[in-house]
Amino acid sequence: MVKNDEVFYKICFDSLIDGICIVDNKGLIVINNSSLDEIFGYSKGELFNKKIDILIPEAHRISHKSHFESYLKFPKKYSKGKGREFSGLHKNGSILDLEIGLNYFEYKGRFYGKALISEIGTRKQKEFRIKEQNRNLENEVEKRNNELTRVIAELENSNLMLKDEIKDRIKAEKNAKIALEKEKELNLMQTKFMSLASHEFKTPLSGILTSAGLIEKYNQIGASDKIKNHSITIKNLVYQLNAILDDFLYLEGIESENYSFQLSHFTFCKVINKIVEEAKPVLKEGQTIDVIPCKSSIEVFQDQKVIDIIIRNVLYNAIKYSNKGSKVELKMQVDDELIVTIKDEGIGIPSEAKSHVFERFYRAKNALPIQGTGIGLNIVKRHIEKLNGSIFLESEENKGTTVVLKIPLINNKEPESINAMNQWG
Repeated sequence: MVKNDEVFYKICFDSLIDGICIVDNKGLIVINNSSLDEIFGYSKGELFNKKIDILIPEAHRISHKSHFESYLKFPKKYSKGKGREFSGLHKNGSILDLEIGLNYFEYKGRFYGKALISEIGTRKQKEFRIKEQNRNLENEVEKRNNELTRVIAELENSNLMLKDEIKDRIKAEKNAKIALEKEKELNLMQTKFMSLASHEFKTPLSGILTSAGLIEKYNQIGASDKIKNHSITIKNLVYQLNAILDDFLYLEGIESENYSFQLSHFTFCKVINKIVEEAKPVLKEGQTIDVIPCKSSIEVFQDQKVIDIIIRNVLYNAIKYSNKGSKVELKMQVDDELIVTIKDEGIGIPSEAKSHVFERFYRAKNALPIQGTGIGLNIVKRHIEKLNGSIFLESEENKGTTVVLKIPLINNKEPESINAMNQWG
């Protein structure tokens, strides 16, 4: 049986979750269980015959000695619980949050004190978090109450003027309807004017382009490099102006929803290289386009005209909003999709303007001194979405802008019934 089995009682003693420490009247530890060793970080038997002060932080040892001497004179039982918390000293020097219960007994005429010790650091942390949450909740409730009081006061004040406001609102709604109709009419007139002007411009531009070609042809006899270079510049600038007019004609198309794709197979890199070459005449003094060569022969099935408009608008923006002597980097990649990255060292986009840059006719405050229409990025976004692609823009004011265009190799959309692209010339 286990009645007189010391091993059995020792196992029971060591298996207790709480630490047990028994000291004599001199404050020496005469026995302790394994849980106490674990709490304070000591190995088995290391605390035997050590002063109980070894478990007390240096700052508390004087007061602890006084309490211990007082307890020897007037011993009594103290259960664990509120008010029985104290700080302990771990072997590694860290401070422990503990809870203690005290009792005493006499054996063979000698006094012994018995302490039952639990670590409560985790519990105190939880209690602290709960108290912190309660404080935050109380502050939030008070804040909401104050806000509610303020809102109620404003509401009461608003109700006093409600009749007059209703009259003013009815009048304002009538004026707004009139203004809206006028705005719609003006917008339609503006779109039609741009379309008409664009068509009218295309006729003389076509003549200029033809004449420039003839000059270049006739110049072959005299072989003047200067005439040849100026002829090429004229042609490139005409191409650029034609492209801008295409942008305006596109606006008419999307306003009237007259838009369809003109899908074809073409070599993407040839289109890119042509755009870069045509952009050179508009470069500012000392400005360069740093191109990572595109040599891929992969063909894509997309709308070549639309891709031209997308990339040209972004590239020309990079040139226009950068200073003389700056560099525009253009990188192309043809993999599972077309990826074009255009990076400049220009004026950048203010943080408050980034959410508006794709809006039609919107121009950031730092772009106002520079000539422009504010429709380029709007057209780019509309086009690239129709091609099932995406545009990512990253910019910092006075440090430049990076635009990443991603376009699928194959457009699986069905062309719409009405063809507006043919009228763009």
